[in-house]
Amino acid sequence: MRLPTQILLLGVILSNSARANEPTPGAAPATPAPDATAAAAAAPALNVEPVQLEPVRVTADLWQTPLDEIAASVSVYEGAALAEAGVRHFGDLANQIPNLTYTGGSSRPRYFQIRGIGENSQFEGESPDATVRFLIDDLDFTGIGTVGGTFDTRQVEVLRGPQAGAFGANAAGGVVRIVTNDPTPYATGSVEGTVGTDGLREAAVAVGGPVLAGAPEKLMFRVAVHGHESDGFRRNAFLDADTNARDERSARLKLTWNPGAFWRWDATVFLADADNGYDEFALDNNGRFTFSDEPGRDRQESLAGSLRGMYSGWQDVRFTTVSSATGTDSLYSYDEDWTFDYTPVGAYRGFSRLERDRATWSQELRFDSAPEAAPLGLIDRWTLGLFVSELAEDSDYRSTSSSTPLVLTDYDARTLALFGQAGHDLTDRDRVILGLRTERVDQASEVALVRGAAPVLSPEFDDTLFGGKLTYEHDLTARHTLFASAARGYKAGGVSVDRKIVPGVDPETFETETLWNYEAGLRGRWFDDRLLGGLTAFYLDRSDAQVRGSVGTGGDFRYFTVNADDASTYGLETYASYRLADHWTLRGDLALLSSEIDAYTPAGGAASPGRELANAPAYGYSLGLHYRPAQGWFGHAEWVARDSYLESDDPANTQERSACGLVNTSVGYAWRAWTLTLWARNLLDEEYEKRVFFFGNQAPAYAATRYESRADPRQVGVSAKYEF
Repeated sequence: MRLPTQILLLGVILSNSARANEPTPGAAPATPAPDATAAAAAAPALNVEPVQLEPVRVTADLWQTPLDEIAASVSVYEGAALAEAGVRHFGDLANQIPNLTYTGGSSRPRYFQIRGIGENSQFEGESPDATVRFLIDDLDFTGIGTVGGTFDTRQVEVLRGPQAGAFGANAAGGVVRIVTNDPTPYATGSVEGTVGTDGLREAAVAVGGPVLAGAPEKLMFRVAVHGHESDGFRRNAFLDADTNARDERSARLKLTWNPGAFWRWDATVFLADADNGYDEFALDNNGRFTFSDEPGRDRQESLAGSLRGMYSGWQDVRFTTVSSATGTDSLYSYDEDWTFDYTPVGAYRGFSRLERDRATWSQELRFDSAPEAAPLGLIDRWTLGLFVSELAEDSDYRSTSSSTPLVLTDYDARTLALFGQAGHDLTDRDRVILGLRTERVDQASEVALVRGAAPVLSPEFDDTLFGGKLTYEHDLTARHTLFASAARGYKAGGVSVDRKIVPGVDPETFETETLWNYEAGLRGRWFDDRLLGGLTAFYLDRSDAQVRGSVGTGGDFRYFTVNADDASTYGLETYASYRLADHWTLRGDLALLSSEIDAYTPAGGAASPGRELANAPAYGYSLGLHYRPAQGWFGHAEWVARDSYLESDDPANTQERSACGLVNTSVGYAWRAWTLTLWARNLLDEEYEKRVFFFGNQAPAYAATRYESRADPRQVGVSAKYEF
């Protein structure tokens, strides 16, 4: 294994450098970053877990807010606890997040849905528009979350419901944000190694501290490097090879520079290379063996960077600038026929290869009232901002069986938005917050069949969108907050990028979807802060709901997005964490969901009489018991369950993914700076699906058939960690 050896060597070099820059005795105490959860979240510690529940701040909202005070439905997962539970990637966590689902069909989960809203795929005829925003710090990896590893992560945040005020068009369903560890003015770091079943091998190192020994807070850094290899839970019986294997590497550098009393700059550079196989389907749905003679790949190479600056030199105003850019080259390919046997009459051979080159950049400028600023009339706190972004994606699709064997697509989307938020304290216990956003969206695509030739399809779309949120908060006590909100979200319309659409039947463009989301909830702490919890009831009403579908057999499909009429969801989301005794904690959450989409007729398909939404299980819950002292033995066990749900909103597809119940456990020992953990994911080896297709792919009749890709079976591993 090449990379882990390099990782360990780099760790030794960097750790020696960090030790050389340790602050001298008597140096000024460390000052945490303004958005730090707590000083202990970044300080070097010997796996110490406080007796009291630490305050957790949600950073993905427009205003950073403690979890037990935020007026929204939010889940936050602490990074160290995820690592001890064997969570190596965001996809390992997805099953236990209330009302969040994901869709396979790729080597790692990267298509997410929240409350039944979101995309299932991005095949060759589908544009990169999205409903659930996926962020790593300030970097946008929406729809390309293969790189969503959780090593050296401070916390993972999931905000449910439209987030129009903070994120606009690509957050109609919600936001997922992975928050990584920040640089510190003292030397700190860790080295980790993991081995497990499915050929799992991982090695990683993280190190950080001051660059200047005499001024530790002037310039700080943190480097994290990670490597992963595994077999992918499949074996190609025809080739006798692990053609679904994962080979992933990533490196991240974060710098914090405080050049003076008023400026603070935070820079991030992130590099990821996932060279994974993709070979998961078989005609007999056996779930473990494949028979492809041309197995596919799911490769993603990304280079991303961001620069965040904050100026606090004005008396009543804080200025923030955030620049971000991401470049990604990807390859997605697969054996269309899934087999090596072509003897039946009418059988076909097919292989699809889709290469994409995506570049995104964004710039945000915002002004915030300073914490000590005097009110502006009725406005006690305010934010005003400007956001501009561009996404350009070029694709090259080739197929050996399609009626259009070569399709070249250029897609471009530009966004310009103004946003603001203001809060007013009605009394010492009551406040209202109003956020507004207006957004201009321009999209265009050009589709050609020969490189350099004139496009055969070139639709354009533009729209001006309006959204916002009105929230009322009431403090029952100093520890208990009631809230109610009404939010207007939107998902921008768009353009088709599929050459095979049928003029007059399939639309070249589709219209903007609007959403009204109503929520009421309670957040707080009880029993001398032993219990932290919250409950949110919601109703979501969608107009001109966007629906994706496809028509075809074998390897020849066309893809479309149409506007149905109305759709709605309503339900309940709750979470709780209770400290039973010193070191013992009981945690759980529950999600209930009911949904409906009105009758509509998709392009080229049969009319839908109206039914439940896809990706909307009626219930989901988790319950876990955790024991974690500062030193010695520790462990946890959790039960995660979810109801069955429809795979697709296409009325021709009535297939459901199975209900499931999973057991995840870990036990370990902490001694000084060392931690050894034995963990198991899906301990009882539950069988359930992460992707279900329903179409004809087998000669000679090509009858529509259910085809399944199973989710990961049981995996057991051992992880060792040394902190310094």
